[in-house]
Amino acid sequence: MRKANLSMTEKSSLYNHIDEELVQFMQFENETLTNRQEQGKEFKNCYFENIVCEDVNFENSYFMDIIFKNCDLSNVKFYSCLFRRVEFVNCKLMGTDFSESVYDNVSIKDCLCRFANFAFMKNKEVQFINCDFQNASIIETNLKKTVFQECAFHQCEVQHSSFYNIDLSNCDLSNIITTPEDIRGAIIESYQASSLIHLLRVKVKE
Repeated sequence: MRKANLSMTEKSSLYNHIDEELVQFMQFENETLTNRQEQGKEFKNCYFENIVCEDVNFENSYFMDIIFKNCDLSNVKFYSCLFRRVEFVNCKLMGTDFSESVYDNVSIKDCLCRFANFAFMKNKEVQFINCDFQNASIIETNLKKTVFQECAFHQCEVQHSSFYNIDLSNCDLSNIITTPEDIRGAIIESYQASSLIHLLRVKVKE
């Protein structure tokens, strides 16, 4: 997976640039962005660390060569956005709306994704590493080139999003909400089968 190119970034205040249609080669740290409607923006070659977004809408925006580190992006609207060579590291993505967006070479690591919306996404190459998907939604999303490592799917709804040939063997699948069609062909360990037996609607004799 190709990494974001963040050479030659310059430190600045996010509020000095947020009204620009194109923000590039900037480094933003330790700020809170509140009550903003920032649809249709472009961010290129930027680094965000310890940024908190509250009631922020980035609908139809473009993010290329970006790193978000230790950011709280909970409930942010990233509806119908394009993310290309983007990394989310140790971020809060609780209730964040990524629906109808595209991930192209995206890495999401050590992130809290509870109640996040990953519906109707057309993903190309994505890595989820040590992420918590409790109560998240993955609906009608292309997972063909998606990697899940040590992720938890408790009460995560996965519908019309096939896990075929995807290795879930080191993930927690307990109480995942999915269908036999979606889980068919997934690669799992034998001990994980008990977490999926309910999908067969059979009774296990004790």
